[in-house]
Amino acid sequence: MARASSTARKANVAALEPQNGRIVQVQGQSPDSPFFSVELVTPANATEWLQRKRPTAAENPNAITIYAEAMREERWILNGMPIILSRGGVLLDGVQRLRACVKAGVPFLTVLAQNIPDDVLHTIDQQRRRSFAGVLEARGVLHAHALQSALVKLIRYDDGKMQRGAGTAAWSRMDRLLRANPDLEQAVKISLESEATALSEAVRTPLLFMGFRVNETATRRFLDAIAYPEKYSPMEPGARIRDLIDITRGDPTTRLKPINLFALCIKALNATISGEHHRTYTWIDKAANPIKGEEFPILEGYAGLNDPDHADDTEETTRSLQAVVQRLVTEEGVYPLVIESITPATAEAYLMHNTRNRKIVSAHVDAIARDIRAGNWMMNAQPICFSRSGRLLNGQHRLSAVIQAGEAIEVPVMRSLPEEAYDTYDIHAKRGPQLGVAFDSFGDKPLIAAAAVLLWKRELKPAGIRNAKPTPAEVMRIVEQHPRLLEMRTFGRKMIEFGRGSVLAYAAYCIVRDNPELGQVFLDRFETGADLPRGHLILELRRRMQSLRRERASQDEQLRELLSAWARFKEKPDLERLNEEV
Repeated sequence: MARASSTARKANVAALEPQNGRIVQVQGQSPDSPFFSVELVTPANATEWLQRKRPTAAENPNAITIYAEAMREERWILNGMPIILSRGGVLLDGVQRLRACVKAGVPFLTVLAQNIPDDVLHTIDQQRRRSFAGVLEARGVLHAHALQSALVKLIRYDDGKMQRGAGTAAWSRMDRLLRANPDLEQAVKISLESEATALSEAVRTPLLFMGFRVNETATRRFLDAIAYPEKYSPMEPGARIRDLIDITRGDPTTRLKPINLFALCIKALNATISGEHHRTYTWIDKAANPIKGEEFPILEGYAGLNDPDHADDTEETTRSLQAVVQRLVTEEGVYPLVIESITPATAEAYLMHNTRNRKIVSAHVDAIARDIRAGNWMMNAQPICFSRSGRLLNGQHRLSAVIQAGEAIEVPVMRSLPEEAYDTYDIHAKRGPQLGVAFDSFGDKPLIAAAAVLLWKRELKPAGIRNAKPTPAEVMRIVEQHPRLLEMRTFGRKMIEFGRGSVLAYAAYCIVRDNPELGQVFLDRFETGADLPRGHLILELRRRMQSLRRERASQDEQLRELLSAWARFKEKPDLERLNEEV
């Protein structure tokens, strides 16, 4: 069985006894933990919760009708998919089911997930917002990007993955570790105020945090020697590191990579703490030279980040948890739920119970795997579901993505659900890319999202992947990194008679990005068509685009026509002739 969170250690069983069954949740006492229960939701409950929905939560009439009929005809089955309420009481997921309850006028049985963080959009249908640093900024945390960067390196150090190109850690783990290591924020502040600026901040901050945990005085001496080597003996470890930085800084071919500099600094800090002096400090990456290379250095005395949720995970506690769950699955009307860390090995074991399931959609697995590797996955309230017989009912894409990504994710796992629940997952409403709560009041979200998808397919799509689509996290990142794309939504909307708004917005962005001044002239003339000589290529473009619009041409055809005309105009703009005509 997968390693569970500290939830497993005491095997503390918290249970509620609602009508028609109960969830037994094996979890710790942390007030930050999600809480799950089985509830009978009445139309009055549904009406009250709907008043707390997110401003951008859309309704799907078809899904509402299907759900309402199932509830009215008593065909609704408890399938493990929860109604989700945040810590602040905001309805994060479940609008269609609640609206259906009101429409049907009858109660329905569902899982209710509460205490889900307000400020982090989880992977609810793989929907989330920007980066973890963006979440920290929304909380008012200072130096959020430096804090995230340091935390990622410290996690990689603890995991022994400094040399393996590991992706960013899961948001849930970073969030938990920040709460358990409050001195990291202070370390970031001290590092940013340090005068040892010759040492990259990306190395200085995690090193300072680690060093302060071991010996603050020696660490301050080490950084001071880097800042002011003339105050110390030439053999002082910090001074030797400063010499190395100065010697290699000017030439890109010899400049030290951050991982190499971090390794050398750890060796030199060990020497500072022990009072030793060495003429040189060297380290060869084992990944680059398996024969002469070394493992990444260890800072003597540093115990790692405090992580109470995983500190006592042992085979014994895992076996204890497994025994508790196995006992509970035999009880009628009991649904055991555990928040597990699903490793690739566990995912393979769980998929062995994936009998008579739907065909796996490779593009969907690819998208989730990319998010896991990029550190965009965060544990949400949507469980992986097993029936009473042990059959995997829901979650095959997430499990397959864990194997593909080669990294673990935290997921609730719910067992003992009815076999009939399998047939209900397909009717759950699917949603397109969302831009997150930061854009709740922003107009033209569908157009912007479509334009961002187009940019991803043409500029960022990984090679060798067919029919792939960007994940909502990737769409959000594009919107953040290409703000001018947002500005072009107005052009796309008002030029709708000439093509799809998303195509026109993306094409306009490409054109202005290519040549801001000339591109704007081209777009202005394309928009108005005024004062152009007969036969001008922009007039021909307007005629051709209207024709393609009537013929319902594909995005690729419309985009190709626009960019081809721009290429010809850019090569020979003939601005003098245009000015004469005006």
